[in-house]
Amino acid sequence: MAAGVAPVISTECLNKQLKNRSSSVTVLDTTWFSSKDAMSEVFSKKHIMNASFFDLMFGVQNSKVYPRNLPSQRMFEINVRGSAVNTDSHVVLYDATGKCGFFTAGRVWWMFKLFGHENVSVLDGGLEKWVANGYETTNMSLKKREGDFSVKGINEVWIKRFDDMKDNLTSKNFQVCDSRTNELYKHGHYPGSVNIPFFSLMSEETRSLKSVSQLKNIFADTGIDLTKPIVTICNSGMSSCTLALVAHMCGCPHVAVYQGGITEWKFKGGPLLECEI
Repeated sequence: MAAGVAPVISTECLNKQLKNRSSSVTVLDTTWFSSKDAMSEVFSKKHIMNASFFDLMFGVQNSKVYPRNLPSQRMFEINVRGSAVNTDSHVVLYDATGKCGFFTAGRVWWMFKLFGHENVSVLDGGLEKWVANGYETTNMSLKKREGDFSVKGINEVWIKRFDDMKDNLTSKNFQVCDSRTNELYKHGHYPGSVNIPFFSLMSEETRSLKSVSQLKNIFADTGIDLTKPIVTICNSGMSSCTLALVAHMCGCPHVAVYQGGITEWKFKGGPLLECEI
Protein backbone atom coordinates (compact mmCIF):
# COMPACT_ATOMS: atom_id res chain seq x y z
CA MET A 1 0.00 0.00 0.00
CA ALA A 2 1.22 3.50 -0.83
CA ALA A 3 2.34 5.98 1.78
CA GLY A 4 -0.23 7.79 3.89
CA VAL A 5 -2.93 6.91 6.39
CA ALA A 6 -5.22 3.88 6.09
CA PRO A 7 -7.86 4.41 3.37
CA VAL A 8 -10.72 3.46 5.72
CA ILE A 9 -11.35 4.56 9.30
CA SER A 10 -13.90 3.20 11.78
CA THR A 11 -16.47 5.34 13.57
CA GLU A 12 -14.86 4.43 16.90
CA CYS A 13 -11.42 5.55 15.75
CA LEU A 14 -12.72 8.82 14.31
CA ASN A 15 -14.64 9.59 17.50
CA LYS A 16 -11.45 9.14 19.53
CA GLN A 17 -9.48 11.37 17.16
CA LEU A 18 -12.07 14.13 17.32
CA LYS A 19 -11.75 14.14 21.11
CA ASN A 20 -7.98 14.45 20.85
CA ARG A 21 -7.20 18.17 20.66
CA SER A 22 -3.77 17.54 19.16
CA SER A 23 -5.24 15.56 16.24
CA SER A 24 -4.92 17.06 12.75
CA VAL A 25 -8.07 15.33 11.52
CA THR A 26 -10.45 17.37 9.36
CA VAL A 27 -13.87 15.88 8.60
CA LEU A 28 -15.71 16.57 5.34
CA ASP A 29 -19.30 15.68 4.51
CA THR A 30 -19.16 14.78 0.81
CA THR A 31 -22.85 13.92 0.35
CA TRP A 32 -24.06 14.69 -3.16
CA PHE A 33 -27.20 13.90 -5.12
CA SER A 34 -28.02 14.58 -8.76
CA SER A 35 -31.66 15.27 -7.86
CA LYS A 36 -31.48 17.46 -4.73
CA ASP A 37 -29.27 19.86 -2.83
CA ALA A 38 -27.29 17.89 -0.25
CA MET A 39 -26.26 21.00 1.67
CA SER A 40 -29.82 22.08 2.51
CA GLU A 41 -31.47 18.65 2.50
CA VAL A 42 -28.90 16.71 4.53
CA PHE A 43 -25.94 18.63 5.95
CA SER A 44 -27.94 21.54 7.38
CA LYS A 45 -30.18 19.06 9.24
CA LYS A 46 -27.60 16.62 10.59
CA HIS A 47 -23.84 16.18 10.31
CA ILE A 48 -20.84 15.10 12.36
CA MET A 49 -19.67 17.69 14.87
CA ASN A 50 -17.12 20.11 13.37
CA ALA A 51 -17.51 18.65 9.87
CA SER A 52 -17.43 20.94 6.85
CA PHE A 53 -19.59 20.45 3.78
CA PHE A 54 -17.64 19.63 0.63
CA ASP A 55 -19.32 20.01 -2.75
CA LEU A 56 -17.53 17.59 -5.09
CA MET A 57 -19.06 19.37 -8.10
CA PHE A 58 -17.79 22.81 -7.13
CA GLY A 59 -16.36 24.56 -10.20
CA VAL A 60 -16.90 21.47 -12.38
CA GLN A 61 -17.83 21.80 -16.07
CA ASN A 62 -20.03 18.81 -16.84
CA SER A 63 -21.20 17.70 -20.30
CA LYS A 64 -22.95 14.77 -21.99
CA VAL A 65 -19.59 13.09 -22.51
CA TYR A 66 -18.35 13.92 -19.00
CA PRO A 67 -21.46 14.08 -16.78
CA ARG A 68 -19.33 13.70 -13.63
CA ASN A 69 -16.28 15.66 -14.62
CA LEU A 70 -13.27 16.72 -12.56
CA PRO A 71 -12.55 20.26 -11.38
CA SER A 72 -9.39 22.05 -12.44
CA GLN A 73 -6.48 21.98 -10.03
CA ARG A 74 -7.20 25.59 -9.07
CA MET A 75 -10.91 24.96 -8.44
CA PHE A 76 -10.13 21.90 -6.32
CA GLU A 77 -7.62 23.87 -4.26
CA ILE A 78 -10.10 26.71 -3.65
CA ASN A 79 -12.81 24.23 -2.66
CA VAL A 80 -10.56 22.31 -0.26
CA ARG A 81 -9.18 25.44 1.36
CA GLY A 82 -12.72 26.71 1.85
CA SER A 83 -13.44 23.49 3.73
CA ALA A 84 -10.71 24.37 6.27
CA VAL A 85 -8.25 21.72 5.07
CA ASN A 86 -4.54 22.29 5.63
CA THR A 87 -1.57 20.70 3.93
CA ASP A 88 -0.88 18.56 7.01
CA SER A 89 -4.53 17.58 7.62
CA HIS A 90 -5.65 13.99 7.90
CA VAL A 91 -8.84 14.35 5.86
CA VAL A 92 -11.70 12.02 6.81
CA LEU A 93 -14.57 11.83 4.33
CA TYR A 94 -18.07 10.54 4.82
CA ASP A 95 -21.37 10.64 3.00
CA ALA A 96 -25.06 10.14 3.71
CA THR A 97 -26.15 8.77 0.35
CA GLY A 98 -27.48 5.53 1.82
CA LYS A 99 -24.69 3.47 0.24
CA CYS A 100 -22.73 2.52 3.36
CA GLY A 101 -20.81 5.79 3.29
CA PHE A 102 -18.67 5.02 0.25
CA PHE A 103 -20.33 6.33 -2.92
CA THR A 104 -19.41 10.03 -3.05
CA ALA A 105 -16.84 9.70 -0.26
CA GLY A 106 -14.99 7.14 -2.38
CA ARG A 107 -14.98 9.56 -5.30
CA VAL A 108 -13.60 12.42 -3.19
CA TRP A 109 -10.99 10.07 -1.66
CA TRP A 110 -9.74 9.38 -5.17
CA MET A 111 -9.80 13.10 -6.03
CA PHE A 112 -7.56 13.90 -3.05
CA LYS A 113 -5.16 11.15 -4.12
CA LEU A 114 -5.20 12.42 -7.70
CA PHE A 115 -4.41 15.95 -6.58
CA GLY A 116 -1.51 14.78 -4.43
CA HIS A 117 -2.87 14.54 -0.87
CA GLU A 118 -2.03 11.16 0.65
CA ASN A 119 -3.48 11.58 4.15
CA VAL A 120 -7.11 10.87 3.36
CA SER A 121 -9.55 8.22 4.65
CA VAL A 122 -13.21 7.28 4.25
CA LEU A 123 -15.43 6.75 7.29
CA ASP A 124 -16.64 3.15 7.18
CA GLY A 125 -20.44 3.12 7.22
CA GLY A 126 -20.73 6.88 6.75
CA LEU A 127 -23.16 9.05 8.66
CA GLU A 128 -25.62 6.17 8.96
CA LYS A 129 -23.24 4.07 11.04
CA TRP A 130 -21.98 7.09 12.99
CA VAL A 131 -25.54 7.78 14.14
CA ALA A 132 -26.29 4.09 14.77
CA ASN A 133 -23.24 3.91 17.05
CA GLY A 134 -24.57 6.81 19.11
CA TYR A 135 -21.93 9.39 18.26
CA GLU A 136 -22.70 13.08 18.31
CA THR A 137 -24.20 15.05 15.44
CA THR A 138 -25.38 18.62 15.05
CA ASN A 139 -27.31 20.90 12.72
CA MET A 140 -25.10 23.87 13.53
CA SER A 141 -22.45 25.07 11.07
CA LEU A 142 -19.33 26.77 12.36
CA LYS A 143 -17.45 29.46 10.47
CA LYS A 144 -13.88 28.23 10.05
CA ARG A 145 -10.60 29.74 9.00
CA GLU A 146 -9.61 28.96 5.43
CA GLY A 147 -7.04 26.19 5.14
CA ASP A 148 -3.62 26.38 3.48
CA PHE A 149 -4.06 23.26 1.33
CA SER A 150 -2.27 23.45 -2.02
CA VAL A 151 -2.29 21.33 -5.18
CA LYS A 152 1.17 20.73 -6.57
CA GLY A 153 0.03 18.89 -9.68
CA ILE A 154 -1.76 15.78 -10.86
CA ASN A 155 -0.52 12.42 -9.57
CA GLU A 156 -0.88 10.59 -12.88
CA VAL A 157 -0.57 7.13 -11.33
CA TRP A 158 -4.19 7.42 -10.17
CA ILE A 159 -5.85 8.12 -13.52
CA LYS A 160 -6.21 6.53 -16.95
CA ARG A 161 -7.57 8.19 -20.07
CA PHE A 162 -9.17 7.03 -23.32
CA ASP A 163 -5.88 6.48 -25.14
CA ASP A 164 -4.55 4.41 -22.23
CA MET A 165 -7.68 2.23 -22.34
CA LYS A 166 -7.47 1.89 -26.11
CA ASP A 167 -3.81 0.86 -26.01
CA ASN A 168 -4.57 -1.67 -23.28
CA LEU A 169 -6.81 -3.65 -25.64
CA THR A 170 -3.65 -4.98 -27.25
CA SER A 171 -0.91 -4.31 -24.68
CA LYS A 172 -2.80 -5.83 -21.70
CA ASN A 173 -0.74 -3.66 -19.38
CA PHE A 174 -3.41 -3.65 -16.71
CA GLN A 175 -6.50 -5.53 -15.56
CA VAL A 176 -9.86 -3.74 -15.77
CA CYS A 177 -12.61 -4.07 -13.14
CA ASP A 178 -16.13 -2.73 -13.78
CA SER A 179 -18.05 -1.54 -10.69
CA ARG A 180 -21.46 -1.19 -12.35
CA THR A 181 -24.41 -3.49 -11.72
CA ASN A 182 -24.35 -6.92 -13.31
CA GLU A 183 -27.18 -5.93 -15.64
CA LEU A 184 -25.42 -2.82 -16.95
CA TYR A 185 -22.19 -4.76 -17.35
CA LYS A 186 -23.89 -7.46 -19.43
CA HIS A 187 -25.45 -4.88 -21.76
CA GLY A 188 -22.05 -3.55 -22.76
CA HIS A 189 -18.60 -3.49 -21.14
CA TYR A 190 -14.96 -2.82 -21.86
CA PRO A 191 -13.46 -5.89 -23.58
CA GLY A 192 -11.63 -8.13 -21.12
CA SER A 193 -12.99 -6.40 -18.03
CA VAL A 194 -14.47 -8.29 -15.08
CA ASN A 195 -17.55 -7.24 -13.15
CA ILE A 196 -17.20 -6.43 -9.43
CA PRO A 197 -20.39 -4.49 -8.60
CA PHE A 198 -20.10 -1.65 -6.09
CA PHE A 199 -22.64 -3.17 -3.70
CA SER A 200 -20.82 -6.52 -3.63
CA LEU A 201 -18.14 -4.74 -1.59
CA MET A 202 -20.56 -3.93 1.23
CA SER A 203 -22.08 -6.02 3.99
CA GLU A 204 -25.86 -5.66 4.23
CA GLU A 205 -25.70 -6.91 7.80
CA THR A 206 -23.18 -4.36 9.10
CA ARG A 207 -23.93 -1.59 6.54
CA SER A 208 -20.21 -1.14 6.06
CA LEU A 209 -17.33 -2.42 3.97
CA LYS A 210 -16.64 -6.16 4.01
CA SER A 211 -13.45 -7.41 5.67
CA VAL A 212 -10.16 -7.32 3.80
CA SER A 213 -10.10 -11.11 3.54
CA GLN A 214 -13.62 -11.12 2.07
CA LEU A 215 -12.69 -8.38 -0.38
CA LYS A 216 -9.55 -10.22 -1.47
CA ASN A 217 -11.69 -13.27 -2.16
CA ILE A 218 -14.01 -11.21 -4.34
CA PHE A 219 -11.08 -10.19 -6.54
CA ALA A 220 -9.72 -13.73 -6.58
CA ASP A 221 -13.10 -15.19 -7.56
CA THR A 222 -13.14 -13.00 -10.69
CA GLY A 223 -9.59 -13.94 -11.64
CA ILE A 224 -8.03 -10.62 -10.70
CA ASP A 225 -4.41 -10.70 -9.51
CA LEU A 226 -3.93 -8.05 -6.81
CA THR A 227 -0.17 -8.07 -7.36
CA LYS A 228 -0.64 -6.64 -10.87
CA PRO A 229 -1.95 -3.22 -12.03
CA ILE A 230 -5.70 -2.63 -11.89
CA VAL A 231 -7.85 0.05 -13.51
CA THR A 232 -11.44 0.51 -12.40
CA ILE A 233 -14.31 1.69 -14.58
CA CYS A 234 -18.00 2.57 -14.28
CA ASN A 235 -20.36 4.85 -16.21
CA SER A 236 -18.70 8.15 -15.38
CA GLY A 237 -16.13 7.77 -12.62
CA MET A 238 -18.16 7.55 -9.40
CA SER A 239 -18.56 4.01 -8.01
CA SER A 240 -15.30 2.98 -9.72
CA CYS A 241 -13.45 5.18 -7.22
CA THR A 242 -14.57 3.04 -4.30
CA LEU A 243 -13.53 -0.09 -6.18
CA ALA A 244 -10.09 1.52 -6.65
CA LEU A 245 -9.98 2.34 -2.92
CA VAL A 246 -10.76 -1.29 -2.08
CA ALA A 247 -8.10 -2.65 -4.46
CA HIS A 248 -5.61 -0.23 -2.89
CA MET A 249 -6.65 -1.35 0.62
CA CYS A 250 -6.20 -4.99 -0.40
CA GLY A 251 -2.58 -4.27 -1.29
CA CYS A 252 -2.64 -3.72 -5.05
CA PRO A 253 0.48 -1.61 -5.73
CA HIS A 254 -0.81 0.09 -8.90
CA VAL A 255 -4.44 1.23 -8.96
CA ALA A 256 -6.03 3.83 -11.24
CA VAL A 257 -9.49 4.99 -12.31
CA TYR A 258 -10.68 5.47 -15.88
CA GLN A 259 -12.51 8.67 -15.04
CA GLY A 260 -14.19 9.05 -18.43
CA GLY A 261 -15.85 5.69 -17.94
CA ILE A 262 -18.16 3.84 -20.30
CA THR A 263 -19.82 7.16 -21.26
CA GLU A 264 -16.61 8.54 -22.81
CA TRP A 265 -15.58 5.12 -24.12
CA LYS A 266 -18.79 4.77 -26.13
CA PHE A 267 -18.75 8.39 -27.33
CA LYS A 268 -15.22 8.02 -28.71
CA GLY A 269 -16.03 4.74 -30.45
CA GLY A 270 -14.46 2.27 -28.06
CA PRO A 271 -15.67 -1.30 -28.61
CA LEU A 272 -18.15 -2.86 -26.16
CA LEU A 273 -18.88 -6.51 -25.50
CA GLU A 274 -22.23 -7.89 -24.39
CA CYS A 275 -23.12 -11.00 -22.39
CA GLU A 276 -26.25 -13.08 -22.19
CA ILE A 277 -28.51 -12.10 -19.30
